[in-house]
Amino acid sequence: MTQEEIIDFLHKKYPSQEIKFIGSGSDSTAFRVEDQVIRVPHNEDNIKLYLHEAAVCNAIKKFIDFDIPEITVHQDEILWIEHKIVDGKKWSWHKFMFHPKKQKNLGIGLARFMAQLHSKNARDAISKAKHIQKYKYVYMPYEEVLPYISNVLRPRQLEYFKKRYEKIVSKKVPDKDMVLCHLGIKGPNSVVDDNGNLTGIFDFCNAGIYERWRDMVLVYLFAPLYLWRIFCYEYKRITGITIDTKRISDLSTIEFLWAKRWYKNDKFRPLGERFIAKNVAAAMAHFHGLPKITMWWWYYTKR
Repeated sequence: MTQEEIIDFLHKKYPSQEIKFIGSGSDSTAFRVEDQVIRVPHNEDNIKLYLHEAAVCNAIKKFIDFDIPEITVHQDEILWIEHKIVDGKKWSWHKFMFHPKKQKNLGIGLARFMAQLHSKNARDAISKAKHIQKYKYVYMPYEEVLPYISNVLRPRQLEYFKKRYEKIVSKKVPDKDMVLCHLGIKGPNSVVDDNGNLTGIFDFCNAGIYERWRDMVLVYLFAPLYLWRIFCYEYKRITGITIDTKRISDLSTIEFLWAKRWYKNDKFRPLGERFIAKNVAAAMAHFHGLPKITMWWWYYTKR
């Protein structure tokens, strides 16, 4: 449906209320109606994804101290979902770069949220919920990765890449580290107050049972160092678990080879050849123990 057709539909549902366009992402178009967010998918096949997100949020809500949406899925003339707006302000890593107090507050909040999300209670609740999607792979096998990188690396480089990639993805993960993960903790998917305290989290469509350390990749890669240290200290204080920085570093290398780090409707969707080439360069630099700056040399000399 076009944006105009969706607005006409919403005017029928909410005849006396103002409808504001919020934005359009890779999966859906969003509108605000009073204190509600309305999301309409680009493809109605996404109903399983929406039912999954609703099931996750509703199952774990009582174990999470932060505001998360209570989602209702509708399917009448069209497929759409609604939930109350999660109150708070938008944030980004770079905006907090020179605000140590906000970094500290956000680091503590992120650690608390992940500790709650990674708890046995949350995992058990998910295991009993209906409509939970189980994705095709925990990590993509090398055979499915190969077609996207074969024109970026030479044969000997591909052999080396395969060896290092498979070493990372085949590592045995203890059952205690298979937990409920959000897989998207960042500014666009959460809100804070004026002091940087985390107040709410949303967009649980890719949440599932994965390796604990995958949930920390975004924080590891993009958070200021002080925020990262606060996060690590607080997470250990709450859970008693020491952050495995080496494992997170390895996972960050393979997670960000792709735009989408998981399957959507069992289809692998990388963003584009140049995007993949840049990230393969970063992966090779990491595998060789080189500084991140060398990835740009690798990228431009191998193109």
